[in-house]
Amino acid sequence: MLNVMLVDDDVPMIKYLTKLISWESLGLRLAATANSGEDAMQIFHETQLDLVITDIGMPQMDGLELVAQLKALKPELQVVFLTCHEEFHYARKAVQLDAVDYLIKDELTSEQLDESLRKAIQVLTEAKNQVEDIVYKQDLIKNKDLLKQTYFQQLLTTSSATEMLSYGKRLGINWGHTHFLMAIGSFHRASVFKQYRFEDMNLLLYAAGNIANELSLQSQQQVTLFSDADGQLICIYNYQPNLSLNTTTLFKDYLLSLRELIKQYLKMDVFLHYGTPFKGVEGIKANYKTMKMWQKSSFYEDDTFGTIKLLEVPLWNVNHSLEEQWDRITEAVKDGTANGITTALCALETFVREERMESGMFLAACSHRIRLIELDAKHKSDETFHSCLLRCKRLKESLELISCKLEELHATSMHMAIDKKPKLQQIDRYITDHLAENISMVDIADYLFLNPSYFSRYFKQETGVNFVDYYHQFKMKIACGLLKEKQYNIEMIALKLGYMERTYFSRIFKKYVGVSPKHYK
Repeated sequence: MLNVMLVDDDVPMIKYLTKLISWESLGLRLAATANSGEDAMQIFHETQLDLVITDIGMPQMDGLELVAQLKALKPELQVVFLTCHEEFHYARKAVQLDAVDYLIKDELTSEQLDESLRKAIQVLTEAKNQVEDIVYKQDLIKNKDLLKQTYFQQLLTTSSATEMLSYGKRLGINWGHTHFLMAIGSFHRASVFKQYRFEDMNLLLYAAGNIANELSLQSQQQVTLFSDADGQLICIYNYQPNLSLNTTTLFKDYLLSLRELIKQYLKMDVFLHYGTPFKGVEGIKANYKTMKMWQKSSFYEDDTFGTIKLLEVPLWNVNHSLEEQWDRITEAVKDGTANGITTALCALETFVREERMESGMFLAACSHRIRLIELDAKHKSDETFHSCLLRCKRLKESLELISCKLEELHATSMHMAIDKKPKLQQIDRYITDHLAENISMVDIADYLFLNPSYFSRYFKQETGVNFVDYYHQFKMKIACGLLKEKQYNIEMIALKLGYMERTYFSRIFKKYVGVSPKHYK
């Protein structure tokens, strides 16, 4: 059923229209009536309407003005105008408002109204079918992309080549040749930070897939792009060996073009490295495993494109701590300048390159210390940033990403130091004086003689976070200091800070610091 509203300041006319035709037989429901444009606007906001039949000549807000406002809110709304006027300028205005029809009240018959309504129903039905068709196609494209990723995961686990080739054909992946080449790549995370939100990573992978497909069609090469569970690009080139063609060079040229197009359209830098030819779809699993091992061993390399070189498995140093280097970085964020942060990061790079610290340990340590700086700046941790940092494939990439985040935190820290207003200073003092208590926003508002609702809005405006986050961040910063002193156990610290249960304290601590109190200690 489509919902209809009748609008006319002439009550008898509304009654006449109501009984003029059989609405339900046309698949219409009289959902509302209104005696003025103002009433009609109110009803429109409260009711889902598909069609409006309105008089033009109404006082205050006439029908033309009403429909102009309704169409601005819902362009697909269908309209039939009624009027006692036959002047051309009214009809012309009705046409401009994309009305279904323009009917003269004094001459109105049930046949005329029926015909106009059927026109409106046809337009609405066609629009609805068009929208449903678009949604269906979008779902199909989206699901196909998801199925492709599932297919790639199955390639890494299933041993039946015949079965996988058959399944691939149903997804439009026609690997009819015997030989393959593979490449593995990833977005430079710092370029993501500069251009997009980290939450956009899946969308960027999808866009890169479209670029790769278009390039494959233009170059007439059978290259299929997947993304793995780690958010990396996997390019697979299927080909038939030909003595007159250097297929490795062809694949290399394809990858170079792909990099340039992603840079051009997405404004993103991409790491891309390719392996050696192999035979059979069953070789994908082994080659992917080799590439992942190579990525880990090449963390301290600086090249962004080329062949996967056979590197010896490095002897990682797992004993060194980064405390001294990160203490300098933390001080630079708090008190120094952007140059101070850069200098401290250079010292960190020099240290880890000399010591060859294991990449996973290095990234985890950096993530942990950034969380502490965020906590100190009362800046809510961005989980998507930390996820990206932990997935960095090169030292240079990770340091550039860290530098971007530290500059942001430095600006926040300086802003807080300069602009800390008297009321915020009072709030900090009140929390400090009542550390062992579980205080609420209402307690603070009463202390400042403010309405709680006003205080909530004021606080969010001044700090950029809600009071609950600010309150817990404030206490967790103190908790970190107490844990470093090592003279208090976790239960004592929890009680000192007003948390009666250790489990609840631990949960809050991990939320804002990133690790458990036990692990931090």
